[in-house]
This record gives sequence, structure tokens and C-alpha cells, in this order.
Amino acid sequence: MDFIPIPVQPVISSLHYEQWRIETFRIKFLLSERILTEIRKLSRQPNWYEDPIVAATYIDRVNDCFISIKKFHALFGVLPQIGDRLYNEDTGMIIQDRSIDGNLMTITFTLSL
Repeated sequence: MDFIPIPVQPVISSLHYEQWRIETFRIKFLLSERILTEIRKLSRQPNWYEDPIVAATYIDRVNDCFISIKKFHALFGVLPQIGDRLYNEDTGMIIQDRSIDGNLMTITFTLSL
């Protein structure tokens, strides 16, 4: 599954795209305070959470995380757990938290460095 160019979202809210699905569940991502602090430092705009350049970089990384989750699920039949590192063991993002909403059919992963 390749990344499909989609408009950049503010990084302070949940990141989600219609293509991010596993079976019938929508996959959403939240960025931890640690990542948001790093984004704020990198941005040169007062509204750092909407900086399209920095946001695009992190959305690309989150898309890599989604691909990693999808491959993990296809291989093992389960989702990664809290503490698992996604897409690269040394420099990938780590799952800080995971929540499942059965009513909305949504799984939200909070990612950290």
C-alpha cells in the first residue's frame, strides 16, 4: 500500500484518512506531547500546528506507521501492542497508547518517539 497524496491536516488533532482501514475498523493516530513539542521547535510559523511543511513530514512518518500496522496485522492476525515500535526498530515511532471504540469502529494509536 502506497501513500496517496492527501491534503495536510493539523497535527494537533487526530490524523486519519479514509484509506487507513484494517478490516472494518478506521485507524486514527494521535501524536504525543513529545512529538508535538518537537514539531513546535521545527516550525517557523506562529500557528506551528498547521505548518504544512513540518506537518507533511510527520504525516509521511505516520503513513509509514499505518503501513507497518497493516503488515503486522496481515502477518500475525493481531494489532501491535503498547510499546511496539513501528516501521523501523531503531528510529521508528513507538505506540504509547491504543484505544478501540467499537461503536464508531475506530482504533486510535497514540505515537511517541
